[in-house]
Amino acid sequence: MKKLFHDLFSRVEGMPFSITYPDRSTERYGGAGEPTFNLIFRTERAMRASLVNVDLGFGEAYMAGDIDLEGKLTDLMTLVMTSDLLGAFRKVVANPLNVLRHLPSQARVFWHYIYQPHTSANDKRYISEPYDLGNEFYALWLDKDMQYTCGYFKTPQDSIDLAQEQKREHLCRKLRLRPGETVLDIGCGWGGMLIYAAQQYGISGVGVTLSKEQAEESNRRIAVAGLQDRIHVEHADYRDLPKQGRVFDKVVSVGCLEHVGKENHDNFFRIARDSLKPDGTMVLHTIGRIKPETPLAFGNKHVFPGVYTATLVEITQCLARLGMRIHDVENLRLHYSYTTQRWLDAFEAHADQIRAMYDEPLVRLFRLYLSHGVALMRHGKNELYQIIITPGIDNARPLTRDWMYVQEGSH
Repeated sequence: MKKLFHDLFSRVEGMPFSITYPDRSTERYGGAGEPTFNLIFRTERAMRASLVNVDLGFGEAYMAGDIDLEGKLTDLMTLVMTSDLLGAFRKVVANPLNVLRHLPSQARVFWHYIYQPHTSANDKRYISEPYDLGNEFYALWLDKDMQYTCGYFKTPQDSIDLAQEQKREHLCRKLRLRPGETVLDIGCGWGGMLIYAAQQYGISGVGVTLSKEQAEESNRRIAVAGLQDRIHVEHADYRDLPKQGRVFDKVVSVGCLEHVGKENHDNFFRIARDSLKPDGTMVLHTIGRIKPETPLAFGNKHVFPGVYTATLVEITQCLARLGMRIHDVENLRLHYSYTTQRWLDAFEAHADQIRAMYDEPLVRLFRLYLSHGVALMRHGKNELYQIIITPGIDNARPLTRDWMYVQEGSH
């Protein structure tokens, strides 16, 4: 096993690193220079798991403490993104001699993606698992308003609180909000977008979330802000919106499309379209990909069950089928890299407290997830799209983007 790993790592170039094997020997790879990090395999079992499924096997071995790291996980993830390390591992797995060992992990992936449909019951469970860890957990490392989506950075030095406020303002401008308008927020999280829009733009509205914890905390915050007569959050499924027959001036959805499932994209946008007045506007904020890929098994199992990241082509084709029009697309990929780096820094600052609240495997899980997120966005493996959409032609829309970038403080 050690010889096989040595041969694999010897092919990797671009960043000096070292590996400590279960026999406690350490080898250097990746070129000349001091190792950027040292990856430690504590057991042969961890090596086998990583070989059989480099994603799920490695991640679970790291969570269990059978794999450790001296250095930054973001450096390891950068090496993964910028070298052919994953490709080398997958070629070994593709060897016929390894097929039988590989089948069980592939069967688990197949079960997740084929036999776990996005029904209302499954989606409620998918959302509850990550978000019902508790509001106190997320409050430790998100911004003060607990926005669990990409911020908007005007400079790389912006704080996470400032970036999230700028994101809300950016979205409000794209929606072209006016006092007295009504807003529907699909997948509203902890209600930060609705509260900001009500305070700064004088709107009224409704948010929906499948997380009971989020709905309760959102309505508590709304009451503290004295906005309960104008906005509220419902613990509800977006698929139930048509039964209520409500229509709104504007619809916003931030970080929700990823959770609805590829098979539900048409229905999601149909419901958004039918919830809009004929002259209304929707803004979609979503993670995207350049080309379709099966989601990573580790993230699907341990972080966001049922997640699917759509390509821009998939989104535009879906909107075209429904007769909806795209007016603007902005890619905030680097903004998300800065966002996840801020989250990671805050998470590490509170790691001891989180460990006392939960356990070491959860600390390792989120450290790995956030480090992976930083590298994914920094090296262009994922995108972050904001898309302005209308149900019809909308010839009244301004001819330029100047309205999106007016002077601060003027709405």
